[in-house]
Amino acid sequence: MSQMASVSPPQGNVAKASRLISFLWWAMLLSSLGVSFYATRYFILPTQDAHFARYLLPLRLHVAGGIGALVLGPWQFSQRLRARAPNVHRCLGRFYLLSVALGSVAGFAMATVSEEGPATHFGFSLLAALWFFTGLQAYRRIRQGDIDAHRRWMIRNFALSLAAVTLRNELPLMLFALHWPFHISYTIVSWLCWIPNLLVAEWLIARRIRALPQAT
Repeated sequence: MSQMASVSPPQGNVAKASRLISFLWWAMLLSSLGVSFYATRYFILPTQDAHFARYLLPLRLHVAGGIGALVLGPWQFSQRLRARAPNVHRCLGRFYLLSVALGSVAGFAMATVSEEGPATHFGFSLLAALWFFTGLQAYRRIRQGDIDAHRRWMIRNFALSLAAVTLRNELPLMLFALHWPFHISYTIVSWLCWIPNLLVAEWLIARRIRALPQAT
């Protein structure tokens, strides 16, 4: 009886952690798919925004890359897929990183002409540069066979991919719930859509490292 009592808590903790990971993965997948579906309007409907209409080609390239990253990204974190179909995991990973490359380069071009001036230019440009850089680092690490480092960079990279999701949650909140003017909201969101994501990614990475067995 005492042996069962000593074993049960760790097993319960593992089960809770597994349920939490599963919930977060589904939340990540569904929110990514929702934003991707919304973004297809840039290919189907004529844009009503005069500003975006002037830069339609880089906008559509950025959106195409973003959709690819959001649709494929969650599957890179599926342990079941990695274990059962490693070749599919690698194939999806290549397409994911190509999507990131396309989306970040086109996103940088769009950032330089973003609305509301230098603050948003710099915020979105830095996001695009970091999105490209973290994807490049993830690719380089897997080519070197450093799987742990590859996973860390992929966590950072997909956190930046999810900026598309956080932006579309934060901006309506600022505009309609807080009633902030557009120029203030858009300036803030050009930074707030990705910095918290990256901080959460670093926390997850640090937590993962602490959970690893320490060499003696």
